[in-house]
Amino acid sequence: MHHAQAATDKKAMADSNNINNRLLEKISAVNEIINSSSAGEPPYSFKLRYCDETVKQTRQIGYCTIAGSALILTRSMIRSASYQTAGLIFAFVAIFFAIYCMVYASKIEKTEIAEVSGDSIIVKGRTYSYSEISEISGVAFNGLKIMSNGTKVASLNKACDGCGDLVRWAKLHNIPVNDSNTRDLQSIQKRNSVIVAVMVILALVIGFLMAFLKRM
Repeated sequence: MHHAQAATDKKAMADSNNINNRLLEKISAVNEIINSSSAGEPPYSFKLRYCDETVKQTRQIGYCTIAGSALILTRSMIRSASYQTAGLIFAFVAIFFAIYCMVYASKIEKTEIAEVSGDSIIVKGRTYSYSEISEISGVAFNGLKIMSNGTKVASLNKACDGCGDLVRWAKLHNIPVNDSNTRDLQSIQKRNSVIVAVMVILALVIGFLMAFLKRM
C-alpha cells in the first residue's frame, strides 16, 4: 500500500516537473526571439491562447491544495478545540482556492486571447491595425501586455501558444517590444530555484514559530 502510494506520488512529482520544464522552455524561446535581431516572419494568421501546460499546472495546484487541506483537516480533528477551529478555517479557505483553480483552468482552456490576421490583431471582437499598437511591454511573472496609445489591449504570458509569433509580428511592423526580463533557460531555472528555496525557508520559519508559541 505504502509502496503504491509512494510510486503514485513520485509519478505526480515527475509530471509536475515535466510540465514546469516545458513552460520554462516556452518562456525561454520567446525571450530568444525578443533578443534576436533576425527573429524571422510570423505566419499570416495565428491565435494567441493559453497552452495545455498552463491549464494542467493550474489543475495540479487545485488537486494538491485539496489533498493538503484534507490532510490538515484530518489531523486537526484529533487535537484541541483551537486546533480544530484553525484546521476548519484553513481547510475551507484551501478548498475555496482549489475550486477557483479548477474553474479558472476550465475558463482559460477555452479562452482565445487574440487572433492575428495579416497586419491586424483582433481582441474581444475588436480589430486593431498594427499602426494602432504602440508597443508590447513586459510585466511581472514573465508576462507581456499589448498596448495601444497607453491603453492595455490584452495581456498574456510568454508561455502562451502564439506568443513567439506575436513578437515576430510586432518586429515585422516595427512595433517596439520593451521587456527587460529576457533571461535564458538556465537563468530562469536558477531564479525559480532561489524563489522555491526562499519559500521553503519561510515555511520552516513559520512552522518553528508556531511550535515555539505552542509551548509558551
